[in-house]
This record gives sequence, structure tokens and C-alpha cells, in this order.
Amino acid sequence: MTDAESHVLAGFVAGFRWAPGREGWTADLPSAVPTVSDCLADFLPADQDIEPWQQPLFEPWHRTLRQAANAVRHAPPDPRSAHVLSMSVPTTAVADLLTVIEEWIGDLPHPIRMNLTQPTAAPTGTAHGFEVLGFIHGRFHSWLCYRLDTQALAKLGIRPGSAALLTTLDDAQRVADMANDNRGNHDGTPLDVIWLPALITEHDVDEVVSG
Repeated sequence: MTDAESHVLAGFVAGFRWAPGREGWTADLPSAVPTVSDCLADFLPADQDIEPWQQPLFEPWHRTLRQAANAVRHAPPDPRSAHVLSMSVPTTAVADLLTVIEEWIGDLPHPIRMNLTQPTAAPTGTAHGFEVLGFIHGRFHSWLCYRLDTQALAKLGIRPGSAALLTTLDDAQRVADMANDNRGNHDGTPLDVIWLPALITEHDVDEVVSG
């Protein structure tokens, strides 16, 4: 699916797959979608060791797999099955993402900012595919928030896989370019959002040593 060395780990989320509704604007989507967008999915708290005032700024991101795995282990019982996902971005997108994060938060040690400034690959896991993400005002919105998947099919002939993720980086980059070119238009997204492709990988919590 991708060359892991061409991607840089951005961060981890711990939580649950998004379950789109069966009516309305999500009726044609899969019953469960792996996403790192906190406007769609429910996530477990970020690192509890940081200063309380930093918590809303840093949620839902964990810097390490161990932190994210511990959030799953220590979470209250939930009938849904929690998981840990990592987000990795192409090396070509690192500089732009760092710029917009630092414009928003300055030099605070946001987990994503810290990982991008010390680049490494994500740990071994199951790669689900590519999500096109838009960063604005401290949050990542999925391409599904704006149903860019329907525009991608109509304009580019690109169709997502069974999990509503894209199967190749090339397709994801083309969709991100389409979204960026269409910002501020009547059928586009807000002018100050930056769209980029992100590789979504699931990690086995049981393989992570607690601590």
C-alpha cells in the first residue's frame, strides 16, 4: 500500500470507530469507519501527565503508542471495542503541517508538533488506508465531514475502499489537492483549512508493554 519510510509519524488516537447513521447524509457510508477525526469519532483522553490547561489543546492526541495503549487499558468499560490508530503524513507534507500547527499554538509541545520535529516512522501495525484530513483551528476534519468522497468520484473518478479510506497515496494526494484548490468556493471548504493525505494504521494494544 505504501512505503513506510516515505511517511512520518504524527501521533496516535485511542478510541472507537465512527459509526455513521443509516439515514441522511451518511446513509451510503460503511457501518464502521476508522478515522482520526475527533469531530466524527469518540476518543479517550490524551496524556493525563500534561498540565490541565494544556489538555483541551492537545486532545485527542497521544505522542506515543504506549500512552495511547494505556488510555485504552484504563478506560471505563464500554460496549464498543476501543482501538489505537496512528496517523502518518508524507514527508512532503511535514513542513506545511508544522507551519499551520505553530501558527495556531506557537512552540507548545503538542504531541503532533513534537513528533514531526523528531521524525520517525510509525510502529508496526495494520495499515487501513489513507484518510484525507483538513487541519483548521486545532482540529483535524475528515474528508467525509464535507463528503469530499463524492466530489472525488465525480471530478477525479476516485472511489474509496470498503472502509471509506483511499487505497493509494497518489489517490489521497489528488483528493487533497482538489480540496485545497477548491477552498473558499461555494462547493468547497473554508479558505484557511489545509488538506493533506494521512496514512491510518491500527496497532495491537496487547503487544504494548504497560507502564
